[in-house]
Amino acid sequence: MPVPAGHSPTATGDGEKQVLLVDSVYTDIGQARRAVEEHLARVCAWVDLGGVLLVVSELVTNAQRHARGRWELRVQAERHRVLVEVTDPVPLPPRERPGRLDGSGGWGLRIAEECADTLEVLTSGSGKTMRAQWLHPGRAGATLA
Repeated sequence: MPVPAGHSPTATGDGEKQVLLVDSVYTDIGQARRAVEEHLARVCAWVDLGGVLLVVSELVTNAQRHARGRWELRVQAERHRVLVEVTDPVPLPPRERPGRLDGSGGWGLRIAEECADTLEVLTSGSGKTMRAQWLHPGRAGATLA
């Protein structure tokens, strides 16, 4: 599905924090992944881009499949960390299920947990946000606000 004119992914930043916003209304999963790849290649050379892209694919695919297809992706790159957040309108946390080799799924959360430094679920009455975080290798033990 092509992105309608005037509704492409939006990147903003102030030098310290670079943010990319992508909405499923205007973007499909492949376009979201490409936007993240281009954004992080420009603003964050230290992050494991392959790992981030895999997590983006898994979290957005899970939202597409399990949350009625509506999702928002936010990628925030800072000097010492990268945050990826996928928000959808279903407030129930994801349910881990056994991975199946027949293509029916069950691997996404495990993959995301292995690729990111941290993975957490934030729930509210209006939906949930899956948040993955990568810390700069020199800052892995640091706590960042």
